[in-house]
Amino acid sequence: MLVVLLASLVSGLLALGYVSSDMTGVGEYLSMLSWENFSSSSERAAPDGSGTSSGEPVPEQTADASPEAVSYRLVATEIPGIDAGSIQSVYKSALDPSWASVRVEGPAEDEGTYIIFLQREEDSWKARKSIRADEPENPEYENVVLDGVVPEDLIESVYPQSMAADSSGPESSGLLAEPVETGSLPSVEVAEPPEPEVVTDEVPEDEREHVDKRIEDARQEIEDYADDYEGTAGVYAQDLKGGWGYGVNPDEIFFSASVIKIPLMVAVFRKIDEGEISLNDSFKTETGDWAGGAGWLQWEEAGTSHTVQDYLWMMMTQSDNVATNALLRYVGGPGYVNEVADSLGASNTFLYQKVTSERAAVPSLDNRTTPRDMATLLGKLYTGEATSPESSQKMVEIMYQNHLQSSIKDGLPEDVEAAKKGGWLYKVYDEAAIVWHEDHPYVVAIFSKHGSEDVEVGKALLKGLSKDIYKAQDGS
Repeated sequence: MLVVLLASLVSGLLALGYVSSDMTGVGEYLSMLSWENFSSSSERAAPDGSGTSSGEPVPEQTADASPEAVSYRLVATEIPGIDAGSIQSVYKSALDPSWASVRVEGPAEDEGTYIIFLQREEDSWKARKSIRADEPENPEYENVVLDGVVPEDLIESVYPQSMAADSSGPESSGLLAEPVETGSLPSVEVAEPPEPEVVTDEVPEDEREHVDKRIEDARQEIEDYADDYEGTAGVYAQDLKGGWGYGVNPDEIFFSASVIKIPLMVAVFRKIDEGEISLNDSFKTETGDWAGGAGWLQWEEAGTSHTVQDYLWMMMTQSDNVATNALLRYVGGPGYVNEVADSLGASNTFLYQKVTSERAAVPSLDNRTTPRDMATLLGKLYTGEATSPESSQKMVEIMYQNHLQSSIKDGLPEDVEAAKKGGWLYKVYDEAAIVWHEDHPYVVAIFSKHGSEDVEVGKALLKGLSKDIYKAQDGS
């Protein structure tokens, strides 16, 4: 089936003129593009990231004179159930008075505490970082995105020493919590899951009836998820032959979780196509690459070398976060990845910080994307518009080798294959895929946030939406 999937890719490239039609056969073409025959050199130096922007796109925020006011606007307009009483206290850094943190209690008993870290610019404050503080015995999992950015005393104030595993835990910051006067907080329109918005883009008339039927099924599932769990979900699919698309909430901003590894993979192959790096280049991991979550590199000492090819395989098939952060550093940082995403029409996709097992309070302070963005990017990857045709074929092959649990795959008939990448965080369940349908191959991206903490509920949501999209493509 992999040969069929890749053959379909070649057909797409032929149709678009990226590959010569006088090739003697698809098998010969795929053989020519094998890993071993891809030209490379292990002597090339790591790129220095010059010529790329520095990276972190600061989210647009309403300026305010107090850190608690900025934090309240951010979380109350995004997370259902947050109110003024959720804003608990403020800590102001003694090491750098331009920084402060705000503690926000989640709306559910099991949700825990969010910490917003803010920096003052002249007379107003802006949020820079955020964590969900639920790892008192292992704060290093959360500190991955804070170290080197947030003042140390604010990091230490997240957990009092008494909450640590033992007395050798983090020292007390010595900072005193300042209570928040809730009456001083701004008036905001509190968050509710959005009314599901159905979108159809240039769907042909002869496809409209069954597409409309199945997209209504998807809309109802998303509405049920909102009613039952106060969660928001979105989906977008694009037919790879006709170019038309459809979805529900396709432009809602979601946490990207590990699906953000797709544009990073594209960025790596852009560098390969430009001759700056190769698959056989070998480089060492660094201490700053470390992150918890998936993958086995987190248990390996920093300073161990692997090839670009191996890092890619670990990132995309094992979802290894250390491999991801090593590649991110190697290609020049978030700025380059974001430029690549934007060049492919994914203008609402941002790699905001290193990839970890933890999440921020809101998507604007985390890695983020939309269903439409990710489907658009995958569509261009498939057709060879994202990189060279050779690199496109290799990326599809890598994604096809991902055998981790896939809710999109679970929603397909058993004999239908997919090249996919998923990811999940607390109350976040995401996946994007290229799906081989015999007559209508397609890409699909499904994202969710702020819903159930039960992973099985999240899997069922994605599986159901995947099934709806397949039936729309199948005409059934």
